[in-house]
Amino acid sequence: MEINNNLRIRLIGIKEKPLGNGEATQFLREKLKGQKVFMKYDKIKYDESNNLLCYLYLKNKTFINARLLKEGLVEVDSSIDFKYQNKFLKII
Repeated sequence: MEINNNLRIRLIGIKEKPLGNGEATQFLREKLKGQKVFMKYDKIKYDESNNLLCYLYLKNKTFINARLLKEGLVEVDSSIDFKYQNKFLKII
Protein backbone atom coordinates (compact mmCIF):
# COMPACT_ATOMS: atom_id res chain seq x y z
CA MET A 1 0.00 0.00 0.00
CA GLU A 2 1.23 3.50 -0.70
CA ILE A 3 0.23 6.36 1.55
CA ASN A 4 -0.04 10.00 0.50
CA ASN A 5 3.63 10.85 1.12
CA ASN A 6 4.65 8.12 -1.38
CA LEU A 7 5.82 5.85 1.43
CA ARG A 8 5.24 2.18 0.61
CA ILE A 9 4.04 0.16 3.59
CA ARG A 10 3.05 -3.43 4.18
CA LEU A 11 0.78 -4.45 7.04
CA ILE A 12 2.49 -6.84 9.43
CA GLY A 13 1.04 -10.28 9.96
CA ILE A 14 -1.48 -10.41 7.15
CA LYS A 15 -1.56 -11.33 3.48
CA GLU A 16 -4.31 -11.09 0.91
CA LYS A 17 -6.28 -14.24 0.24
CA PRO A 18 -5.42 -15.83 -3.12
CA LEU A 19 -9.05 -15.54 -4.25
CA GLY A 20 -9.73 -12.24 -2.52
CA ASN A 21 -10.56 -10.37 -5.74
CA GLY A 22 -9.18 -7.13 -4.30
CA GLU A 23 -11.75 -7.02 -1.48
CA ALA A 24 -9.09 -6.15 1.11
CA THR A 25 -7.79 -3.33 -1.08
CA GLN A 26 -11.31 -1.95 -1.54
CA PHE A 27 -11.94 -2.17 2.22
CA LEU A 28 -8.73 -0.21 2.87
CA ARG A 29 -9.65 2.47 0.32
CA GLU A 30 -13.06 2.96 1.94
CA LYS A 31 -11.82 2.96 5.54
CA LEU A 32 -8.64 4.96 5.11
CA LYS A 33 -9.49 7.61 2.51
CA GLY A 34 -9.01 11.03 4.08
CA GLN A 35 -8.25 9.53 7.50
CA LYS A 36 -5.25 10.18 9.69
CA VAL A 37 -3.49 6.93 10.47
CA PHE A 38 -0.88 5.94 12.99
CA MET A 39 1.80 3.33 12.47
CA LYS A 40 3.49 1.12 15.03
CA TYR A 41 6.42 -1.11 14.27
CA ASP A 42 7.74 -4.52 15.28
CA LYS A 43 11.22 -6.06 15.46
CA ILE A 44 11.65 -6.12 11.68
CA LYS A 45 11.09 -2.70 10.14
CA TYR A 46 11.49 -3.42 6.40
CA ASP A 47 10.72 -6.40 4.17
CA GLU A 48 12.87 -7.76 1.34
CA SER A 49 11.33 -5.22 -1.07
CA ASN A 50 12.20 -2.32 1.28
CA ASN A 51 8.53 -1.74 2.21
CA LEU A 52 8.02 -0.35 5.69
CA LEU A 53 6.34 -3.01 7.87
CA CYS A 54 3.77 -1.65 10.29
CA TYR A 55 0.64 -2.10 12.32
CA LEU A 56 -1.87 0.48 11.14
CA TYR A 57 -4.37 2.27 13.38
CA LEU A 58 -7.06 4.85 12.74
CA LYS A 59 -7.39 7.90 14.98
CA ASN A 60 -10.23 6.14 16.85
CA LYS A 61 -7.75 3.30 17.64
CA THR A 62 -9.24 0.81 15.18
CA PHE A 63 -6.49 -1.77 14.55
CA ILE A 64 -6.66 -2.13 10.75
CA ASN A 65 -4.50 -5.28 10.52
CA ALA A 66 -6.80 -7.14 12.94
CA ARG A 67 -9.96 -5.65 11.42
CA LEU A 68 -9.06 -7.07 8.00
CA LEU A 69 -8.72 -10.52 9.63
CA LYS A 70 -12.03 -10.20 11.47
CA GLU A 71 -13.77 -9.26 8.22
CA GLY A 72 -12.32 -12.38 6.58
CA LEU A 73 -10.57 -10.36 3.88
CA VAL A 74 -7.01 -11.56 4.57
CA GLU A 75 -5.09 -14.50 5.99
CA VAL A 76 -2.45 -14.58 8.71
CA ASP A 77 1.04 -14.30 7.27
CA SER A 78 3.25 -16.61 9.29
CA SER A 79 6.35 -16.09 7.14
CA ILE A 80 7.86 -13.86 9.86
CA ASP A 81 7.53 -13.74 13.64
CA PHE A 82 5.57 -10.76 14.90
CA LYS A 83 4.21 -9.47 18.20
CA TYR A 84 0.51 -10.19 17.58
CA GLN A 85 0.89 -13.57 15.88
CA ASN A 86 -1.01 -15.51 18.57
CA LYS A 87 -3.75 -12.87 18.69
CA PHE A 88 -4.15 -12.95 14.91
CA LEU A 89 -4.32 -16.76 14.83
CA LYS A 90 -7.13 -16.70 17.42
CA ILE A 91 -9.16 -14.29 15.27
CA ILE A 92 -9.43 -16.64 12.31
